[in-house]
Amino acid sequence: MQLGVVVSPVSRVRVPIPHIKAPASWKFEAFFCWVNMKKQWKHSSSLVLAIVLQLELLLGLLPHQGVAITMEQMMQSMDMLRGACQPKFKVTTEILDRMRAADFTMEHTKDLMCYTRCIAQMAGTVTKKGEFSAAKAYAQLPIILPAEMLEAGKASVDACRDAQKPYKDSCEKIFYTTKCMSEVDPSKFTFP
Repeated sequence: MQLGVVVSPVSRVRVPIPHIKAPASWKFEAFFCWVNMKKQWKHSSSLVLAIVLQLELLLGLLPHQGVAITMEQMMQSMDMLRGACQPKFKVTTEILDRMRAADFTMEHTKDLMCYTRCIAQMAGTVTKKGEFSAAKAYAQLPIILPAEMLEAGKASVDACRDAQKPYKDSCEKIFYTTKCMSEVDPSKFTFP
């Protein structure tokens, strides 16, 4: 029996599989099976990336409990989050850099709005219904912000907890909540 090899797109692990000689009628079905497998890998790779990012945030980048995160560690975390979410949406680095500087004057596209939701989901501040959760945000603030930004972060959450109410779409809710937070104290705002 000959062995073929499948390479995992996530871990790059090579997994040997036996070659099976299939009848010609199976080719059509095999193609659709392959397409479904690719979709599964894409979903799995996103899930694995989210888990890896959370572990790195908890184990690699953050100091021990009781010690505040540094500005450099926060920027590294933001870059990792950006790297995870930007490829999923048609948003340029230039636009994201403007958002990082609290400039939301660009066109508010669906991709841009869903990018902000992706970041919020990775940060753990979105409910299962796709809404911004002030309680989850308060819990995450000491983990994701340096001490010098903590009070401004709390003030932003307080001021913007209801900014999502006029919107029905999850991406819009998170985007306009984020935009609101950027307006509370632009000098202390930053975003992946």
